[in-house]
Amino acid sequence: MLKLFFSNDDGPSYADKLCVFMMSLYLLADVASGFTVLQLGMDLKLSLLYKLPLTGLVLLLVLKLDPRYFIFLCLLLAILLMGPVLQLLSEADTFFFISDFSNVYKILMPMSIFIYFGLLAARWDLFTRKWLERILISNFAILCFNLFLGALGFGRSSYQLRDGETAGSNGFIYAANELGATMVVLFSFMLHMCWNYKRKWYILFSLFTVLCGLLVATKTAMLAAVSLVFIVPILNERERLFKMTKLKLYILVPMFCAIAAIVYVINDLLMALGLYDRLMWVLSQKGVLGIILSGRDEFAKELLVVYVNYLEFWQQLVGVGTAGIAEFIPIKYSAEIDAIDVLVYFGFTGLFVCFSFYFFTFIKALKQCVRPESIYSPAVLAGTLILLFLSQLSGHVWISGTLGISLGCFVSLLWVDTESRSSS
Repeated sequence: MLKLFFSNDDGPSYADKLCVFMMSLYLLADVASGFTVLQLGMDLKLSLLYKLPLTGLVLLLVLKLDPRYFIFLCLLLAILLMGPVLQLLSEADTFFFISDFSNVYKILMPMSIFIYFGLLAARWDLFTRKWLERILISNFAILCFNLFLGALGFGRSSYQLRDGETAGSNGFIYAANELGATMVVLFSFMLHMCWNYKRKWYILFSLFTVLCGLLVATKTAMLAAVSLVFIVPILNERERLFKMTKLKLYILVPMFCAIAAIVYVINDLLMALGLYDRLMWVLSQKGVLGIILSGRDEFAKELLVVYVNYLEFWQQLVGVGTAGIAEFIPIKYSAEIDAIDVLVYFGFTGLFVCFSFYFFTFIKALKQCVRPESIYSPAVLAGTLILLFLSQLSGHVWISGTLGISLGCFVSLLWVDTESRSSS
């Protein structure tokens, strides 16, 4: 029975079909998990219970398709966990090791999915392309449904203000910054498809994208929504990407004029309200970077001081996990800047692993984007470009349970980019 389940003599196995079907509905598990916490007051771990078997199935399928890549993923797991395991052996709290294992699991999730679809596309290109589209479209629909619930007042607010007032809404997806990063991936894909196949609806869909960003109201979501609307059409020029064209003039000139007008209006408005001097004082105290990072730069400095001055060379190489950082900074041991957090938790080796994956997918998307026959690479380039910035501005990109599956499927479009155009 098990052999039949994994058999693929005549095409993708039942296990492959189950795997891609589960991926197409995974955001429902996140919504359901948030619903039980916010409405029932019980954390039933529905998202974890859904994703753990799915991840196990992905690894088994990678093992079946090519054992070498399974061994490679196991090796990455061992390397990333080396620092936390050494901390556990030195009698660190088990709670910290569980947290570190969860972080490693989130880091490896998109990488595992990327490898799986690469192996799958080498055998069944059409099946892979169709299901990657279905997964992204299905989860986009679930995300919009969740945001619709948030607009109706259900779910969790993005910010708690004074006097019990709130701002923004995540719906029932609990992590606001992870939700913003997931929006980048799914809206990149849908804006790209709209521009290429339903261009007359692009302006309307762009307004919807910006409204969704404003609804969530985090800097991540708003910045990403506005950026994508302009970036996606430009990157879709493909072989003319690095040439000045009418489209770029039509987009860039109004954009810069709008930015200049906004800056001018805000400047006068702040002076009229008497807030200009206060803003200048805040800028002089924290600087532009401090305001953008919302204090994350201070935590990053503390973590880097620990990493450079207090850790031994082997600890700098493999990391010390959250337990090792908690010994020096017991209150908050996360900067929420992905590169800094990965560096101190999993060492230079962990940072190299993460950076290699995201840099590789970005460069691959850039190389394929300039080819006239590319289908999906412009979308992947837009999404990965923005995520590279957001991972260092707001974090929760490299270590994200909500984003991981969508991101893995999104960058996997690179495996079927040119082949699908030639077959169609």
